[in-house]
Amino acid sequence: MCSDLALEVEQLGKLYPIYDHPRDRLLQAIWGQRKQLYRPFWALQDVSFQLKRGQTLGVVGRNGSGKSTLLQLICGTLTPTTGKVWVNGRIGALLELGSGFNPEFSGLENVYLNGTLLGLTTSEIDTRLDAILDFAGIGDFIHQPVKTYSSGMAVRLAFSVQAHVQPDLLVVDEALAVGDEMFQKKCYAHLERLKKEGTAILLVTHNCPQILQHCDQALLLNSGQLKLHGSPKLVTSTYQRLNNAPADEWDTLLSQLTDGDGGANTTRREADECEADECEADECEADECEAGECEAGDLQQDPQLLPSSSVRYEAIGIRIEAVEVLNLEGKQANLIPMGQPFSLRFDYRATKPLEDLRLACNIANQTGMRITGQHHPGPPCTADDSFSMTFHFNRGLLPGLYFVGGGIWQSDRPGHFLHRVVDARALRITADVAVNGFGLCDLSAGTPTIQRSPTR
Repeated sequence: MCSDLALEVEQLGKLYPIYDHPRDRLLQAIWGQRKQLYRPFWALQDVSFQLKRGQTLGVVGRNGSGKSTLLQLICGTLTPTTGKVWVNGRIGALLELGSGFNPEFSGLENVYLNGTLLGLTTSEIDTRLDAILDFAGIGDFIHQPVKTYSSGMAVRLAFSVQAHVQPDLLVVDEALAVGDEMFQKKCYAHLERLKKEGTAILLVTHNCPQILQHCDQALLLNSGQLKLHGSPKLVTSTYQRLNNAPADEWDTLLSQLTDGDGGANTTRREADECEADECEADECEADECEAGECEAGDLQQDPQLLPSSSVRYEAIGIRIEAVEVLNLEGKQANLIPMGQPFSLRFDYRATKPLEDLRLACNIANQTGMRITGQHHPGPPCTADDSFSMTFHFNRGLLPGLYFVGGGIWQSDRPGHFLHRVVDARALRITADVAVNGFGLCDLSAGTPTIQRSPTR
């Protein structure tokens, strides 16, 4: 195993025998391999991937897809039927709430018990105890039995212990879905610190924005098989589209979605110019464009600025026919000078009568994180009705590459999309002068003021 690898999984599989009758289990033991009295069920089959130190791998998939089986095989709580798992160093795991805790012991006693099981000496735990207790933030409850804890308190303490063991590989299975937003933020901030120190992280979550924000790569499991392994943007967009399709159409959609070279949220031009993670806002200024394309105030349509990661969901009664970016003059343009307003126009066509529609648009960065968006009521529709809506945006985006998407739902069913498009258009914000701001949005209000203190 290479020294920079924290985890290597090779052709991993787990088979469970399914017996129709309890007696068949005994008969199988008698017959051995001479006769098969069970139906084989592969909870996981032929999964291979690598994870380097300091990287985070996100795992997505529907319930029953094999995610938990994969993590248990990696952690050693299950024995694989086929394949191998190599973990380079110490492993920490949060597979379920309070796993490894004795409910009769106090929180403090469980800190020492759990730390010992994870390979720490008593003196090492003593050294880290204050940091563990401070991070968990459960106060005097640390001296109470764990069985009296809420689920949030249990996972706080469990995460704190695992995180302060300083593992080489940390496995987290939906454990951070509980707790308040501030604690979740603190957990993810700590995960980022662990990454900088070289810890590899395996994160299972149904929260796609978390995958986009925190993961360097992602994989999609379905029916125990690895269906897709690539960039977080490609995997999450594929997963979201599959979730809106019937289960019997998954294989067909997967083959359609993964036929291209995809894998990064870039444009056709960007794929030639730079990798997605190299196109930070401060690097994608006007001087990187071809001569004459990004001159100051030049609002024009760059024909090469086309998304390679577009996804269109299945339409139910209404469809987004077209999406366009409009400049200040109302003309199509995908090169917008910083500081100038722009608009997004969506064309819709209904195929059946619909009411109480909500029409939405969003602007995302290259990782798929939504920077801003709007949703407004739409008009009632009849069959074969066509209309458009134009969303107006002010001058807040900093120079860089952005992607436009949108969706439609009914007011009484938020989150259930009638139609949705991802990365329908690419948009570049340009600048011909030095930009003092950084990040994605410019919220500044003029030049900073300086006030000198009176001399004494």
